[in-house]
Amino acid sequence: MSEIPLKPVNALIVSEVEAGSAAERAGIRTGDLVRSINGRSILDILDYRYHSAASRLAIEIDRAGEPVQVSVRKRIDEDAGMEFEYELGDKIHTCKNKCVFCFIHQQPKKMRKSLYLMDDDFRLSFMHGNYVTLTNLSDEEWARILEQRLSPLYVSVHATDPELRGRLLGRQAATSILPQIRELADNRIDVHAQIVLCPGWNDGDALNQTLDELAAEHRAVTGKRAGVPSVAIVPVGMTRFRERLPELAHVERDYARDMITFVRKKERKFQKLVGSRFAWLADEWYHIAQLPYPGREHYEDFPQLEDGIGTVRLFKESARSVSRRLPVRVETPIAATLVTAEMPSSVVQEFADRLNQIENVSVNVCVVKNNYFGGDIHIAGLMTAADIVEQVLAFEQCHPTVYLPLICLREDGLFLDDLTLEDVAASLQKDLRTVGNSPRELAVAMGLVTGGAPTGGSNRWLMEPEAAAL
Repeated sequence: MSEIPLKPVNALIVSEVEAGSAAERAGIRTGDLVRSINGRSILDILDYRYHSAASRLAIEIDRAGEPVQVSVRKRIDEDAGMEFEYELGDKIHTCKNKCVFCFIHQQPKKMRKSLYLMDDDFRLSFMHGNYVTLTNLSDEEWARILEQRLSPLYVSVHATDPELRGRLLGRQAATSILPQIRELADNRIDVHAQIVLCPGWNDGDALNQTLDELAAEHRAVTGKRAGVPSVAIVPVGMTRFRERLPELAHVERDYARDMITFVRKKERKFQKLVGSRFAWLADEWYHIAQLPYPGREHYEDFPQLEDGIGTVRLFKESARSVSRRLPVRVETPIAATLVTAEMPSSVVQEFADRLNQIENVSVNVCVVKNNYFGGDIHIAGLMTAADIVEQVLAFEQCHPTVYLPLICLREDGLFLDDLTLEDVAASLQKDLRTVGNSPRELAVAMGLVTGGAPTGGSNRWLMEPEAAAL
């Protein structure tokens, strides 16, 4: 996602005008602020795409502080030819809930302000798969969702019982979700639902009720053109900084195994009811349960990939695919250490073992335990520079070249604890390199296979919702 400007301008800033485009012919320039099209305010890229579909556009521009009216003519199917600096021209819509499981409330003090931003923005849900509760919408925003038919949306449901959902969201009143889901479906908008599972809160009978009531909103049951096509079930994640918050229990091995058994039984029911497994467990359940990850067919068309469900399986599939292209030997010896977190460590080690079958290649894996956040945080997306430095320095078998997954860095190149790659490289005194999160990207970076565009899948390989939120 593009970074949001620190000072929102309530307009889109033109970063590029395509040569020969309708926008260029109309005289639009780089740096112009697009404020409205045909009398409708343009606050984000979705507004722009929706309102610029017409063949004649009356565009209000702000140029160096002066209003300018521009007329653009184009074909209905033609893009006007503008790119913008940011996807949002106004502030991110924030969350006023106080969810009992909220990761933001479990962070240490004195981190960057941006790390404490709780978004509940339907636009980021549509564009990037961020989960929203639909509890912080104004009437105008709700009407816009319906008008622009922003489908699919990714919605944090957690429980369909209004009283229980209200408690989970930290609200003082019951909070219904089914009426909103039904109105969205009536307007041909699909909802991919999420349940953050908190033991003792929304499991047992409550979970059974939630799954059954969401399945009843599937298009195969209602006959509508939209509905609830899938549900993600994610275990609550807790850090060591959980202070003065509602008491929650950790998800332990036996509990995770029982949950896997429960959902398998529900899957068989849903297969008969809607022709799909419908409900999927996040990868973390199998890690905690110490059980094998399901096969590729289990995930069908990966409807909940935005929630990190099936990413480990895709990693394994990518590893199998790229393994067929690896050489038998390399002329120039390669020695490298791969840094990863606890959850993905087993599949990363499997791929490292395959690389070590190549003559003149020596690869090992340094597994970084998350001491910074502590608790049960064990994903690559939440590794910090402090933990990486401390544990790589203590890794006696570390090679001179070290690869880090890009997922532990923000777009600005900073780690969560505000250090840069240069800071970490200087502390380690290593050739520190970053690489994408798939086996193919690693093999390309190491010069073992030739490059090329990725084929299918997601670039969010080993992730869970808490990482996306940061």
